[in-house]
Amino acid sequence: MDASKWKTIITILLLILGMVFIITAAVIAYVSFYGYKVPVVQGASVEDVITSLINALVDIAVKLGFLGLTVWAGSILLKHGISLIKPETHREEK
Repeated sequence: MDASKWKTIITILLLILGMVFIITAAVIAYVSFYGYKVPVVQGASVEDVITSLINALVDIAVKLGFLGLTVWAGSILLKHGISLIKPETHREEK
């Protein structure tokens, strides 16, 4: 195969992979939003209640972090795929 065919294949692959990442993150966010149950914070003392609450908040923060990384990776793949579609323009040397 020549270089233009490889460029086309890589472009399509980057675009599809980026879209899959972003759609996957959107589906996970949607399912998590509608399936979220507020954690019950219980404990015998104030320390137990605070520990239970912090554990729930850390769990939410980690899930949001991974969701953000997935969207970020998908947007980078899309950006590079779109930049490969654009025709190359050469600057004229002055």
